[in-house]
Amino acid sequence: MSKPSRMEILELLSSGKITAVEAANLLGDTGEPVAAEKAPPPPPAVEKAPTAPPQPAAPENGNEPSWFRVRVANLETGKNRVTVNIPVRMMKFGLKIGSRFSPEIENLDWNELTGMMKDMKSGMLVDVQDEDSNEHVQVYLD
Repeated sequence: MSKPSRMEILELLSSGKITAVEAANLLGDTGEPVAAEKAPPPPPAVEKAPTAPPQPAAPENGNEPSWFRVRVANLETGKNRVTVNIPVRMMKFGLKIGSRFSPEIENLDWNELTGMMKDMKSGMLVDVQDEDSNEHVQVYLD
């Protein structure tokens, strides 16, 4: 019997047929090189009082967004406190695994969520400036 490919292992994990530990062991045995997708550099630091929130560029090919991004910056210095870049195609996998540990997202309708993302294409989802905590939070797709 041939060894399963990385994609087959991830599909088994996503469908709940194997555990994360089993998947990790199988992935280590595939012998396939692991190609990591590099996240693009973060957007420029946010100024103290921006006139308009920075808008991520629309995808050049007009396809659906490929990244889910979260930025939390210090309003005073403009330096990022938190930067999270998640490939959209990994969100379904992550939410499925997360639903096992967090019942709040167990009934999340992935088809509805992806439909909303396709309709939106790309852009800002959340842009909040909290003067009390001195933070600027941005959540967007691009």
